[in-house]
Amino acid sequence: MISRDFSYEQNASALVYHLRSILDKTMEIIQRIATLSDAAMLLNWRNNSRVREFSMHSDLISIDEHLRWFTARLERVQFEPFYVFEVNKLLIGMSRLDVISGEVNKYNISVLVDPTQHGKGIGKRILNMTCENFFSLHPDATLVASVHKDNLVSQKLFISSSFKLIPTTGDFLYYQKHL
Repeated sequence: MISRDFSYEQNASALVYHLRSILDKTMEIIQRIATLSDAAMLLNWRNNSRVREFSMHSDLISIDEHLRWFTARLERVQFEPFYVFEVNKLLIGMSRLDVISGEVNKYNISVLVDPTQHGKGIGKRILNMTCENFFSLHPDATLVASVHKDNLVSQKLFISSSFKLIPTTGDFLYYQKHL
């Protein structure tokens, strides 16, 4: 980790980076059901240009359109979980499970991490917490993730969490997981 070939400043920087990575992996993440008070922050993340780049619907979403969707989505939270994740009462991400129309016991999973928190392993922790919680309640269900073909980070995320690629064509790849 720390080399004798580097200056004091480089060693100190490496140590700080190492300590931050340990903290990022051990910080307590709280999972809770989304509420209307989360709407503005989630819209802000969703409208981030880096997030929209890989979204199926890449246009900006207005606050009115978002609030209509968000309110309707919260009404289904008993049957289609919608979680937000916090560290020290600050939102860091969300996950959502939507029933796939026409399918039995099959859900589309979406994960979104605060763009300022990318690269810290938070997405993997959110995905794993969501899967663990969901499969404990629905052991016969299947989760499906749609990932833009150019979104290599998300592809690696789902593969590392035991999702398997389903043969597909087009701009989106589909991964699925079941117990």
